[in-house]
Amino acid sequence: MCYHVSIDGCNILLDCGWNDKFDVDMLKPLAAIAPKVDAVLISHPDTAHLGALPYAFGKLGMNCKVYATLPVHKMGQMYMYDHFLTRQDQGDFQEVFSLDDVDTAFAAFVPVKYMQLSMLRGKGDGISVMAYAAGHTLGGAVWKIGKDAEDVVYAVDYNVRKERHLNGTSFDAIHRPALLITDASSVDREVPNKTTRDAKLIDSILSSLRMNGNVLIPIDPAGRVLELILLLEEKWAQRQLGSYQIVLLTNVAYNTLDFAKSHLEWMGDHVTNAFERRRENPFNTKFLTLCHSMEELQALPPGPKVVLASFGSLEAGPSRHLFAEWAEDKSNLVILTGQPEHGSLTEQVVQLSAKATAKKKIKLTLSRRIPLEGSELAEHESSRKSSTSTELEKKESETVIAEEEMTDIKPVEAEAEPMDVLFGVTTVGSTQEADLRRRDTLTEGFTPISTPHGPMFPDEVWEPTMTDYGQEIDIETFHQISQMSSGIPIPEPMKETTVVDDLDVANIEEDEEEEPQEVPTKLVTETREINIRATIITVDFEGKADGKSVRTLITQAAPRRVVLVHGDAKETKTLKDALTAGLPGVQIDAPDAGKTIECTSASATYKIRVSDALFQKANMRDMAGYKVGWVNGVVGKALEEGGAPMLLPVSALNSNADGMALAPSNATMTKVSAQPGSVFLGDLRLSDFRQALAQEGIIAEFADGVLVCANGRVTVRKDGDEKLVVEGALSQDYFEVRQILYSQYSIL
Repeated sequence: MCYHVSIDGCNILLDCGWNDKFDVDMLKPLAAIAPKVDAVLISHPDTAHLGALPYAFGKLGMNCKVYATLPVHKMGQMYMYDHFLTRQDQGDFQEVFSLDDVDTAFAAFVPVKYMQLSMLRGKGDGISVMAYAAGHTLGGAVWKIGKDAEDVVYAVDYNVRKERHLNGTSFDAIHRPALLITDASSVDREVPNKTTRDAKLIDSILSSLRMNGNVLIPIDPAGRVLELILLLEEKWAQRQLGSYQIVLLTNVAYNTLDFAKSHLEWMGDHVTNAFERRRENPFNTKFLTLCHSMEELQALPPGPKVVLASFGSLEAGPSRHLFAEWAEDKSNLVILTGQPEHGSLTEQVVQLSAKATAKKKIKLTLSRRIPLEGSELAEHESSRKSSTSTELEKKESETVIAEEEMTDIKPVEAEAEPMDVLFGVTTVGSTQEADLRRRDTLTEGFTPISTPHGPMFPDEVWEPTMTDYGQEIDIETFHQISQMSSGIPIPEPMKETTVVDDLDVANIEEDEEEEPQEVPTKLVTETREINIRATIITVDFEGKADGKSVRTLITQAAPRRVVLVHGDAKETKTLKDALTAGLPGVQIDAPDAGKTIECTSASATYKIRVSDALFQKANMRDMAGYKVGWVNGVVGKALEEGGAPMLLPVSALNSNADGMALAPSNATMTKVSAQPGSVFLGDLRLSDFRQALAQEGIIAEFADGVLVCANGRVTVRKDGDEKLVVEGALSQDYFEVRQILYSQYSIL
């Protein structure tokens, strides 16, 4: 995912994704605009949303601020570390990006909170960005970009259902944006019942474990793995399944779990409330074992295991190697928890498992690094020593040349003022003659040096025995004081008798050992033909909204224009047809990849500054992330030429206080109308209003789109998009319903 939006000359990149193949040719369109990008907005911490950032910053010249929530920032960085370490272990990945490229990219991040208004700078002056919870991943965001009175909303991969660690999203704060950019990939999705889904997953796992088989669940360490961990921990505790091991296998296993433990504030209300009331952290796991390599996994006690291994695409990492080892055993199980990435090994496995044929074979290329041994190791060491020797000779040669050049410099001759030139003497031993020469030198001037790098004093070591006051100097004490001032610890004096046991000797010898050098390795690649006998099932744990929810949310947001992205032709057409029917008169665009469309807004906006005196009189209320209030004023002249005019109190009309001319002298005076009656701010859905009535003990039911309240004595209905009609006899019930209705709005 990567979409370029230009707003008044400011280039904003919506996500900067890649796929797990890391094909550089895919990023040719990004290479053309990367140096011109002014800001990047990241929605989720996985490859599909931020995978191309290290390459863009390291190789394409991107240099701008990247906005994301704190979890997306930290878990995304961890995720890219995992990618690099995995692929570097299976081949040379430096040409794609390095760890330095990852650090450079993530150093440009600007962490934001949900509902936090952030103003862009430079070309983006006047443009604001705000993140809302997407409900799909930890810290995942729906972005709203504001300019003047227009909003652009970018909403992809969102979830409306409450889960074990996240709340679902809602578009309540998004109303009538000028442009909505959303994905069509979930329009055909039918999300199964949560209880049914969980039961299918656990029953399938236990069936395989009881046959002494292993279970492989390919995952992405920065995505939906947290939901899976909580589910497995919960079921293992309920059914007392501690005899079966649960393993998280990834290069960043510890970091993933530790980060989840320390960022509960980004999770659902039920998680934060449990921690605040009972100090319960759901990620203090009891059954989960963390492994960072295949060697650590193999070192675990034997027995059937459930292994959550990176990566979900099976393109690289331990999941690929475990699949090659376990796929041919019919007692094993492979669980795929999301839609397979196009062209990935996961997609091939899904397609092959759907076939009825008995023989399901697949060719698999595996790469790994192994230590050098025997003659190869000896040849490597010889080559390394030769290279090191050559480098040393080169450095020595450069040093000799530099010294010869410095020697050729003529010495500076002494002038009338000896302190204005460089001086020095040759080095001699600490003798009485040297002491006398030193005393003379200090009183009568220094001896000029013969070379630019001669010593300041004639002796390398000067250890005086007497102070200027005739007091004898203790040399040992002098050295200790010098060490203390330099921050060097002073060793304690040794006792006459010191006993050192064998353990101490071993520790001393261990401390004295040099740091172990990196073991030289070589890359080994092999191609296997895998006959898939293991059971392959798919359980939907993607955490995305189903098609019905997508259509409902978009219709409720009532955008003035919609752009559909990230969906195949069938999905895009389905959603486009549904929105055309649900949003009559709204333009629905579905551009192909690499295409550009114009979304110019025709609305006219004016900038005006509100004076402090007038602003203090305004009754400001919070509304959808904005401050809204009613003011009654008169437009005066700008404080500076070319600036926005000033809105002043009505009393200031025809006044020229502070030298400001507020209105032309010949201006026609008009009576300024008084503030109108109450103004209601907000958007109300009758279903939400029904819940508000229920909380106050008033029963309400829907009948033909009308909300019937208080046993039919009061009705509430919508007349158009912005008008609510309350009908009923003047009674206590009528006034109670009306008062509750008023409380759902901000009233000015």
